[in-house]
Amino acid sequence: MSWTSLVRHEEALAEAERADELRRSLPEDERRTETGTVELAVATALLGLHRGTEARVRAATAHDACLASFGPDHHRTLEARALLDRIDGA
Repeated sequence: MSWTSLVRHEEALAEAERADELRRSLPEDERRTETGTVELAVATALLGLHRGTEARVRAATAHDACLASFGPDHHRTLEARALLDRIDGA
C-alpha cells in the first residue's frame, strides 16, 4: 500500500467517525434515512487500511441495520452485502 493511499484511508476513517458523531446528535426520526451510511464508510476505510476483521464487523452491522430498516432490495442493503462479499473474498 502506498503512503498516499494509507493517508487517504486514514482521512476517510477520521471523516466517517466525525460523521457518526453528527448522526448521533440528530433526533431519532431524522437518523433513519442515514441508517448504515456511516458504518459503510467506516468499513470501507478500515478495509483500505487492511483491518479486515474490524471492517467486516462494521459492514455486517450496516447490512443488518439496512436490512431491518429498508429491506433486502434497497440500494444501501445491497451495497453493504457487496462490501461483505468483498471483505470475505479478500
